[in-house]
This record gives sequence, structure tokens and C-alpha cells, in this order.
Amino acid sequence: MKDHRPLSPHWADIAALRVTKERGEKDRYVVASGITPSGTVHVGNFREVVTVDLVARALQSLGKQVHFLYSWDNFDTFRKVPKNVPDPAAFKAYLRQAISRIPDPWGEEATYAQGRIAAFERELAKVGIKPHFIYQEQRYSKGVYAAEIRKVLENRDQIRAVLDRHRTEPLAENWLPTSIYCGACGKDTIEEERYLGEWDYFYKCQSCGKEENIDIRTTPNLKLAWRIDWPMRWHFEHVDFEPGGKDHSSEGGSYDTGKSIIKEIWNEPPPSYQQYDFVMIKGGAGKMSSSSGELYTLSQVLDVYEPALVRWIFASQRPNHDFAIAFDEDVIKNYEEYDKAEHIAFSPPESNDKWALIRRSIELSMVDGKIPASLPNRPKFRILCNRLQICGGDSERTFARYYASEYTEATKAIFSERATRAQFWLKHYAPEEFRYTVRLTKDDRSLDPIESTVLHGLRDLIASTDLEPVDDKTLNALIWEKTIKGPGIDAKQAFQIIYRALIDRDHGPRLPSFLKEIGKERLLELL
Repeated sequence: MKDHRPLSPHWADIAALRVTKERGEKDRYVVASGITPSGTVHVGNFREVVTVDLVARALQSLGKQVHFLYSWDNFDTFRKVPKNVPDPAAFKAYLRQAISRIPDPWGEEATYAQGRIAAFERELAKVGIKPHFIYQEQRYSKGVYAAEIRKVLENRDQIRAVLDRHRTEPLAENWLPTSIYCGACGKDTIEEERYLGEWDYFYKCQSCGKEENIDIRTTPNLKLAWRIDWPMRWHFEHVDFEPGGKDHSSEGGSYDTGKSIIKEIWNEPPPSYQQYDFVMIKGGAGKMSSSSGELYTLSQVLDVYEPALVRWIFASQRPNHDFAIAFDEDVIKNYEEYDKAEHIAFSPPESNDKWALIRRSIELSMVDGKIPASLPNRPKFRILCNRLQICGGDSERTFARYYASEYTEATKAIFSERATRAQFWLKHYAPEEFRYTVRLTKDDRSLDPIESTVLHGLRDLIASTDLEPVDDKTLNALIWEKTIKGPGIDAKQAFQIIYRALIDRDHGPRLPSFLKEIGKERLLELL
């Protein structure tokens, strides 16, 4: 008897089991994702593809063969010039043309679309996502969908009726489920178009006046409208699972109409579906947008977060919940939460009542899909940031001083991966109050009596204390006794004096652990 329980409580395992139930037992399951590269592909777009990847891995864990398709809708129309394009005013000349047929304004790739595509494909590889890419301009231009376009045109009245059920105003009687680019000027500004039956199609361009009869099988310029294109591809590619954003998931949205169209035109059930919600950047204006330029790319996220941690951020969130990615001080919190989850994942199952869910999230976060045999030794992010700054931002010095005994040549990459991101975060995103530089030499200015009392008291304490074995709590008590309570000095003032002597700022990291990180020899030089 088959076990109809998911492998774990994780949503991806639940979704994978649902796919097998809804689509039946198959030799291979097709999972799909896709986007229009009309602007910079951002980390909000990434949520769809990582959702598919997680479900694909869950299906593979059930012993299923999986074919992961990623469709680039690069045959879509260029409707709005993004703000980040060089010379936006000049680029308006390409509006209403196919994004696969206009130049790349950055000069990096042959076309505008290919520039956005190539960047995102490189990013996906860094997080272990390697789907089979489909480029829709090639398929449409080569007539791959010609028979399906004809079928749609022959059933246009039925499709119009489906769409009208969700519209306040019905579509016109002469409405067509297609769009076409002019063979002369390349724009989709069509004044008149008619389906003439069988393979014949007529259009007249409003922009240049060209009139043309075309053959659906040979034209490189005809495509289906989005709401029909989506269910057509479900049918054509035999898609078993595809998610959609909440903008597509509302009543009467494109998934709703797509379900009806595939049932009524192709007599097939729709794929199993999963709604996903938006990803924001903490402190940002809201939903990311390619056209507005208010976005963060996956590369920008990977500058700060390790690839496995990026996957974990998404794997540990339910897909139908909005969430924000932080670049501020919450970066430290995210690293700490990931390390805690990883520690639980490598502990005995009885150690935590959510062990199965946490363990599965960590498993799905592994870039290569393989969880290591034992808990990796990762440097704590907060401590690493402090140590890097103590060593002037030099990761090699930091490694030699603090970590050399903990790592071998084979495991040093674990340190380097995190140190690189800590350096980047400190330089570009860390709050100003978190950044500091330990003085190279002692402060030579004259001290007033209170400053002298505090710093001499601290120096005497450091000189008489072995900092290595003493714990933070004990050291903190000694600091209060020797530099604050004994001399009767205001605590806030005393701490400001100490931090100025060490980093020329009024405040800094937690003092006991900070003193231990700087080390006795260096402290005595600075005091």
C-alpha cells in the first residue's frame, strides 16, 4: 500500500505529493517557470523559479524523474523604458517592438532581452538552479506553435466567452487572441487584423501602413496573447506544476482563465498550482519593479548572503507569505538564524519539536542538493565582522589571527565565503554606528582627570587579567568595578571615553567581547 504522506512537513514536500495526486503516476513530471525579460530580472522574480526548484527537488526525493522548464518570454512587447537604461529618451524609439529584436543599450549582448537573460541565467547557476531554458521568440518565429495558434483562432469565440465571464465589458466581436509585429517596422501597433481561415492571416500596420497576408506556419511575427499563451504552453509542454504570483492568482486572474481555457480548448486539466507572494527589500518602497528601477538583483543579494543562505531564506518561508530581505543590521540576525537552524538540523531529532521541518529546510538549501555528513564550522557573522574591522578589513590577517587553528586547507573555503560577504556588507550596507576602525596608535592628546582615571583603571585591569579564559559576564563586572563604580564615574561617560580611546567613536561593539577580540597586547599599546 502506498504511503500518501509527504516526506516532511515542509511545504515543498506537501506540494510535491499534491502534484502526484492531481496529475497521477507518471514516468516524468514537468515543472515550469518563466518571465518576460522586459527589464532587470530582480530577486522578486527569483521567488518563482526557486519555488519551482524546491518542488522539483521534493519530487526527486519521492523518486520521480523531473524536467524543469524555464521559459523566457522574450517575444513580448517592449512597453515601457526602465529608468536604469542609458539615455532613456533615445530608447523610446524601440517601444512597441519585440524585446528580442531591439539592441542592448549596455552593449553586453546582441539584444536587450538577451542581456537580461544572460545575467539571470548566470545568477541561477550560483544557487544551484539549472533548468532547461526555452526562448519563446525562437519557438514562435520557427512556427513551433503554428498548429496551436490555428486551433486557438478557430476556437476564438469560445475563448472570448471564457474571458468575458471575468470582464465588466465584453470583448469586441472581431477580437482575436493573437498579436502580430509588423514585417516592415517591427511594431505591434496594428490598425486592423483578421483571421482568414486555415493558415491565412491579414494585418494592416498603423505605424507604417504596411498591409500583408501571412501564413501562420511561416511568419516569424505572430504570437498568442498572454492569457491564451499560458494555457497553450501547459498543453504543449505537458506541464504538471507551475506557480504564479498573487497578481495572477486572484479571482478572474490569468490562472483562473487559463484553467478554463485548457479544459475547454484542449480538454485537459490545468497543472497543479502554487501561489507565491511578493518579496520586498526591508526599508524599500514596496514591491520591486523593473520599470521603476526600484529593485535588487539576485547578484546583489549574493554579495551579502551565501548561496545556501539565500536558498534557505526562501525555503524557510511559506510561498504565500510576503517577506522582506534585509541589507541593514538584520543581516546579522539572518546569519544567526541560519546558523541556529543548521545546528538544529545536525542535532538529534528529539532535540527540537520542529526538527523535521528545520532539517528539511536546510536540506533544500544546499546548492548542490547534498547535505554534508557533519555540521560545518562556520564563523559567527557578528564576531567575524568585529574581527575583520580589528584587522583593518584584511581577511587573511583575520584568518591568521583568529581562525587558522580551526580550519584546514580543505575547509578554509567555508571561512572565505563568509568573510568575503562580511567585508562587502561592512563596506556597503552596515549602519554607520556599526562600522569602526581600531586605532593604529594610542591617542596622544592630553587627558582630563576623568579620562585619565577611566583609562588608567582599564589599563591596570587589562594588565592584570588573562583575557583568554575570562567570560564576558565576569569581564563586564570587572570593568564596572575598576572604571565606573570604584572611581564613581558616570557609566555612559566612562564607556564613551573607552571607545574614543580604542576606535575614536562614542560607542561601539559590546565592550567585554570587544576587548577580548582586540587582545591584551594591542590594548596595552592603545591605553
